[in-house]
Amino acid sequence: MSNDRIYKTLAFITLLVEFIIFFILFGKIRNMAIDYNISENISSTYILLIVAVAFAVILFVLTILSSYKKDSENKYLQKQIDLTEHHVKNIDNELEKEELLDIELYSKKILPQNSAKLDLIKYTEKILSNIAKEFDIVQGLFFVKEKETEIFNIQGKYAYFGDEEPKSFNWGETLSGQVAKNKKALNLEEIPENYVTILSGLGSSSPNHLIIIPVIFENKTIAIIELASFKEFKQNIIDLFEGLSEHIGKALMKF
Repeated sequence: MSNDRIYKTLAFITLLVEFIIFFILFGKIRNMAIDYNISENISSTYILLIVAVAFAVILFVLTILSSYKKDSENKYLQKQIDLTEHHVKNIDNELEKEELLDIELYSKKILPQNSAKLDLIKYTEKILSNIAKEFDIVQGLFFVKEKETEIFNIQGKYAYFGDEEPKSFNWGETLSGQVAKNKKALNLEEIPENYVTILSGLGSSSPNHLIIIPVIFENKTIAIIELASFKEFKQNIIDLFEGLSEHIGKALMKF
């Protein structure tokens, strides 16, 4: 029960008790006046009782009015809060719409234009380099699936300084293998401590955000891209990478 309702209830009970006391006292005084044949100062006593009851009624009315006023103010404030939240939500929705990224535009920025002179390694490394320029990527790996097996081998690297080559993985194995199987990007806000593939060479300043993107062609995963960053991958970025997946997959089929 709210404080306002408690105050209203207490005010009503107090008024009711005072009415009861008034009638009890009124009756007793009247009986005493009759029994003892007292008539002097009785009128003034009645007047005092009536004044006391009137004062109680006035206090009750003031309490109720004050409570209603406070209720009105609270309702008005709540309405303003609701309107503000609705306005902010609309702004957020508009901003989200504005932040939707053009897949075709970024496809032209990320896919190398002069690919004829590039082999698969240089081509995938150029893709990683272009992605890094656009999205503050600090490290990237590009794995390509062998055509006759389910093994993904490293092809392109960006800012990778490890002593050993990133290990190959099979379809469905490791996080990247699961992404290849599910064909859905995986966004990790905390990179597992034992996930050394993407972290090797970065030491104590390792990034804490990792996204693993499947590269799709004809509904099959033909490559995996791993990107690490110190910044969070927002949903519009994830949507963009998933949209670019088929563009990249189509381009890879030339090799």
